Amino acid sequence: MGIRCLIVDDSVAFLAAAERALSSQGISVVGVAQDGAQAIAEMDALRPDVVLVDVYLGAESGFTLAERIEANVQAGRWAVRVILISSHDRDEMIDLLQDSPAVAFVDKAELSAQTIRGALETGRA
Repeated sequence: MGIRCLIVDDSVAFLAAAERALSSQGISVVGVAQDGAQAIAEMDALRPDVVLVDVYLGAESGFTLAERIEANVQAGRWAVRVILISSHDRDEMIDLLQDSPAVAFVDKAELSAQTIRGALETGRA
């Protein structure tokens, strides 16, 4: 069975491009959301295996959303892992990444089915 993925990003253009690219590479993109509230609202119905969360979501931080998702995982509501994504350099946010419940960080320029699978296998943040 393939990986079921929800993508959360405030850029409509990025959502469309990422959905197309990942779908063509065998990732089942079950939904997209433009903010944390929309993502949380969709989680029960979509039941993704992984959520790709942009670090900079406009009004809300992707780190905050990752913590909200993890709280629901800990409560037994969802079985999902978070991968943070950004076009900003990883080194700019290294401390925040280390403190985050996300299993990994992937640069948007390197986003692919292979990097998602690798991140889920190795859990490198």
